[in-house]
Amino acid sequence: MTLEEFTAQLNSATFWKEFTYSETWFYPRPKDKVELADGIVLIGPLAYVYQLKERTDASDDPEVERRWFNNKVLGKATKQIRDSLRYLADNDSITLKNAQGHTVDVKGPELTDINKVVIFSATKALPADCWETQYYISRSAGFIHVLAANDYLGILDKLRVPNDIRLYFEYRQSVLPRLREQDTKVDEPDIMVAFLTEKDLPEPGSKKRLRSFVQDLDAFDLSPILGDLASHIVKRDDDNDYYRILIEFARSSRSVWREFKLRLVKSLDAARAGEAIKPFRFTWPENDCTYMVAAMDPDWPSSGPDGERMRMGALAMFTEAAKYDAKATKGIGLLISKDGQHVNLDWCLVDRVWEKDSRIETVLADGELFRPTTERKVDSFYFRGDQE
Repeated sequence: MTLEEFTAQLNSATFWKEFTYSETWFYPRPKDKVELADGIVLIGPLAYVYQLKERTDASDDPEVERRWFNNKVLGKATKQIRDSLRYLADNDSITLKNAQGHTVDVKGPELTDINKVVIFSATKALPADCWETQYYISRSAGFIHVLAANDYLGILDKLRVPNDIRLYFEYRQSVLPRLREQDTKVDEPDIMVAFLTEKDLPEPGSKKRLRSFVQDLDAFDLSPILGDLASHIVKRDDDNDYYRILIEFARSSRSVWREFKLRLVKSLDAARAGEAIKPFRFTWPENDCTYMVAAMDPDWPSSGPDGERMRMGALAMFTEAAKYDAKATKGIGLLISKDGQHVNLDWCLVDRVWEKDSRIETVLADGELFRPTTERKVDSFYFRGDQE
């Protein structure tokens, strides 16, 4: 597997196929075909622009490998990053096809947060100071992340959640120049530990603490359902809602995923057991979004035309009410219902400014629709021994 194939698969699994682009050729002029980048990830106004360099004609001479690194990684790859930024700036719209096979118009002026990333795969003969190169500063492109392929894999493998990966790259960009000023050298795992533990600066040798990092995938990982969200939606009126739901989860932290999955599992168990339980809801103020998860009342029809109407009506009502009660702008709802041996997952997105609505207030009047809520702080990352 080539570095390009490896990175494309890794990005598709982590950022989902809807936001990943590995085929980026386009025509800025009728007879002028160019490649926008080796890979791109686009999540709303957030972008990752990748250039990949893989050493294929390896030698055992460190100086030969150093020249390859300087010419291809720090030279050609960073120039290609600058070219990518120029293409985005010079074209109002670039039509690309994502890994899901959907055609999307990429509008460069709307990308307000662009991470520039060079990933390289080298040989053991590459000198240590080259391996230790973690970024490059361009006069026109600014800060460019430079990462060995195994370090990039480590970042995505540890963090898993797109928003946490965004925050990591933001943290990485802020601390590396400060470390250089102090002449302090750290490995990528040291940076990861500092990010996970909210340290002001990474410390050399702290990477050993990663051994106690708790990767509680069963508790938070929503990738299996979100990565295939389109096929889980029984009925949707607007394909754009499907992307917007994914974007809201992509903009949420691991703690939000964990809270959502906790409610999803409880609702799923209730639906399968035919138990009636109150809907769940919680709000993440940072994104001004309320999440609602409900198991459909087992006495309500769930199949056929009548069942579909009932499901859609219940989903809309619960989502609207949860959003309204929290005075949030956005609401994402999931209704789980049993249909024979199968389970339906119906999704809903409501996005509009909160305003007084007497109809919804009537629904909420008796205070019995939802469980009571309390405000609390939830952590995203855990280490063994923290609470002992």
